[in-house]
Amino acid sequence: MALLPFTMTPRGFELPNYTTANTTSTLSPDILEMITSKTLTVALPVIYLVVFIISIPLNTISLWLLCCHTKRNNPTIIYAINLSLTDLLYSAFLPFQIIYHLNGNNWPFGDIVCRISIVAFYGNMYCSVLTTCAISLERYWGIVQPLQTKHWRTSKVAVITCISIWLVVLITHVLVLYKDFTFSIEDLNITTCFDIFPKNLFKPKITGYLYFAVPLIFFLIIPLIVVIVCYTSIIKTLKDSPNTETHDSKKQTMYLILVVVLCFIVCYLPNILLQILHMIYKSRGKSLYVYYKLCLGINSLNCCFDPFVYYFASKDFRCKLQKKLCCCLPDAHDEQTTSNLSELARIPITGPELLNRDTC
Repeated sequence: MALLPFTMTPRGFELPNYTTANTTSTLSPDILEMITSKTLTVALPVIYLVVFIISIPLNTISLWLLCCHTKRNNPTIIYAINLSLTDLLYSAFLPFQIIYHLNGNNWPFGDIVCRISIVAFYGNMYCSVLTTCAISLERYWGIVQPLQTKHWRTSKVAVITCISIWLVVLITHVLVLYKDFTFSIEDLNITTCFDIFPKNLFKPKITGYLYFAVPLIFFLIIPLIVVIVCYTSIIKTLKDSPNTETHDSKKQTMYLILVVVLCFIVCYLPNILLQILHMIYKSRGKSLYVYYKLCLGINSLNCCFDPFVYYFASKDFRCKLQKKLCCCLPDAHDEQTTSNLSELARIPITGPELLNRDTC
């Protein structure tokens, strides 16, 4: 029997039009080799497992501190709560991916759970990126343009922004809820989830490219540019500040910038580059799909970075965490330290000059 000719979607393998019922009995050797790759069945689930083990306790403790032991009257705390909740939801669905890949890319949970898992996996990933971007904008407005943007930097605006982020991300994933993304491969006696698509899934074909390209541009590339611009301006403002009494607060700011930049470079940048390269290779009849899937695993490491974002972005969170870790820690008002970014955003300043406050 002749092997069925396969093409590639932007993310997965695409079958020809004459395959039906989301099943096929014959695959080309190249496709079989990719589906059974050790990168997908060993390395990827190990990464997800490590992220799950680290992320769940870190973000659970963070969410508990943020919700129960901090004052939710500033936008940074609101964004941090949203980011922590997003990371928890993302991590909670990782066991499905772990089982799927350890099981030889065999999805045992059925079509409905596959759809929900896809929305949770990609939706929470994009929500995390956009929330991090919102924190960067809030810090930019608070430090670089505090007077002009004071009316934007409120808890109410932060809540509306978080709700808007969730709505936009969920709306862009509505298609997933109405399509069957499971596919049975009789040669291997497995059922894949979101890895192999019938060619007629996206009609016309440009729909498939738009479905994957739009999130790439608006949920990854543009937020990355925004973060770079925001923190470049923040660094310049702090560098030009003549007030030498704000050394420690500048240091906290630089730590925050370092964490966010590292998170984007390590977690998001490989994913962005591989998606673009995969689409280019796909147009030439080649594939980087296995490497793209590996980058998705690396992308999940952002759940381990985010608790450090809360720590350096919020004085309130930092103080409460220090007190919980060390009960004998002096009260915040007894410490001669510096203000954090949230407090700096509320201090009236002239030009780039930043005033000193006693905080944790």
